[in-house]
Amino acid sequence: MSPQARRERAYRHYVQHQIKQRQKQMARDQKAANRQLKQKLKQTEPGPPQTTTSVEDVSANYPSVFDPVSEPESAAPSKELTVAPVTVSASDGVATQSPEQPSRP
Repeated sequence: MSPQARRERAYRHYVQHQIKQRQKQMARDQKAANRQLKQKLKQTEPGPPQTTTSVEDVSANYPSVFDPVSEPESAAPSKELTVAPVTVSASDGVATQSPEQPSRP
């Protein structure tokens, strides 16, 4: 083995060793952090349940459900836009579907 090849091999080995050590250290740190978090969660005692409520006056926005409803005037012209009826043909989509197969939503 030439000296240059030996140096390259040693360097690759060194890099791999450093990567492994870094990964092991990160795993140790993560394990310690998880252990500390678990210990903190065990030490904290749950307090009484907290409820938050708010009251607002909605009587101005919505009519009461107990008030009688007046009938709409049928003689008054509607202000809504009316559109001509549309004819729909069921040609290819429904004809190819067999009765055994349910329609997909």
